[in-house]
Amino acid sequence: MNPLLKTASGLLLAPLQTSAVRRRRLLLVALVLALAAAPAPAQDASAPALKAAFLYNFVKFAEWPAGVLSTNSTFVLCVVGDDAVADALRKTVDGHNIGAHPVVITRGKADALPLCHMLYASGLNEKQSARLLDSLKGKTVFTVSDQETFAQLGGVAHFFVENGKMRFAINPDAAQRAHLTLSSKLLSLAKLVKDERNGS
Repeated sequence: MNPLLKTASGLLLAPLQTSAVRRRRLLLVALVLALAAAPAPAQDASAPALKAAFLYNFVKFAEWPAGVLSTNSTFVLCVVGDDAVADALRKTVDGHNIGAHPVVITRGKADALPLCHMLYASGLNEKQSARLLDSLKGKTVFTVSDQETFAQLGGVAHFFVENGKMRFAINPDAAQRAHLTLSSKLLSLAKLVKDERNGS
């Protein structure tokens, strides 16, 4: 894995001691992630390790309602259409919890998955993205894709490449509809977008 991504993971997995330490650590992680997105031959929209690092950090900077993700319950992260990202996520979370939650990485088809707290779907076109998002309306799922209008279609986030760097967009309204609370630190690093689909 890229040394910068290892640094970011280490900062996040280290024990938190005080609120001041936590704030400094979050700022360091933001800086490391920005550096990790620097241009490099292996760092494009298809780089599984980089996508896995972003997904893992999305989880760290989001909150689910207690009724959806209760204390010590298992966090389920589902991956559709990208086995390489699923494998990279397994390596990223191996031996670690997210907060008090053990993590399970599940892969499969979008219409045959169990309850997911986060869903990453790859290789979708706009019509398939819209269909997937319609099926998840009213559910508290952090939806992410590499389809570059996914957030405008009503997903919470999507990856895109700009000037040779991987970035991500977030639709705050979609997060609110999914009853998710996103950290201001995460939002400050994202390109913020709005709904561009009728009925989303």
